Amino acid sequence: MELQAVIQPVSLKEAKELIHTLPNSRILAGGTDLIIDLNKKKLYADYLVDISKLEELRKIKDFNHHIIVGSMVTFTDILESQIFEERFTCLRDCAEMMGSPQIRNMATIGGNIVNSAAAADIVPCLMSLDAVFIIESVRERRLVRCDDYFKKYDKYRIQSDEILVGIILSDKENISGFYKLGKRNSLSIARLSASVSFEYENNKIHDLKLVLGAVGRFPFRVYEIEYLSRNKDINYLFKKEILAIVEEKVRESIKNRSTMPFKKEAVKGVYTEAVRKALSRGGIIYE
Repeated sequence: MELQAVIQPVSLKEAKELIHTLPNSRILAGGTDLIIDLNKKKLYADYLVDISKLEELRKIKDFNHHIIVGSMVTFTDILESQIFEERFTCLRDCAEMMGSPQIRNMATIGGNIVNSAAAADIVPCLMSLDAVFIIESVRERRLVRCDDYFKKYDKYRIQSDEILVGIILSDKENISGFYKLGKRNSLSIARLSASVSFEYENNKIHDLKLVLGAVGRFPFRVYEIEYLSRNKDINYLFKKEILAIVEEKVRESIKNRSTMPFKKEAVKGVYTEAVRKALSRGGIIYE
């Protein structure tokens, strides 16, 4: 079936009404994945609702100890924002390693989330930051934690008449870092990634969240390490027993895949680099 029309609403309210009433319609954000899938006949749509010009979705708001990031914020916007130089720095790490400059200019945070690809770069970062998704339709407004969204994807996934409006980040005193391993550095799709966020006070680790990406269907948290690291010093994160847990989690997740032997070894280096990036961003010297 051929595409009938691309419609560009002038407000979020109109966009929600269009996606609710038009049959077989899809949201068009940056389009870096959607257009390719349509051209390859992997997806079909009668109508595309283009929300790329909705300024209300392109804002980064600092509000009441929270940051609200609009779903149409691009990876270039992240790199150019002062907020992500000082806080939530894993997002800056991610943006720096995300595609070519042309892709960073087009690709949006919302599109990266909704696409739900196993190798989506931004999701491990948002999960490690305990982000909350704002999802709206003409029917309701939902707030869903990133971790819950992917852990119970069939329950919480965005429906055909819903729009991901933004992402809420709690403004904690945590430091964070992200690292990915790909075939060709920044131009590559992640073969393996890790994001980590934690508070480091009085030489002790608090509130650690560790997420592995491009391992299995969705990124996932490594709760065992999060628990074991409580009130430990920073050296604990580099101990052999911690690296062994990371390796085992990868082995369990993809034990029947041909990539498992490579990834279970490589993940130790990816995890270590993510932690080192967090320490570097936080101004903590570690040798």
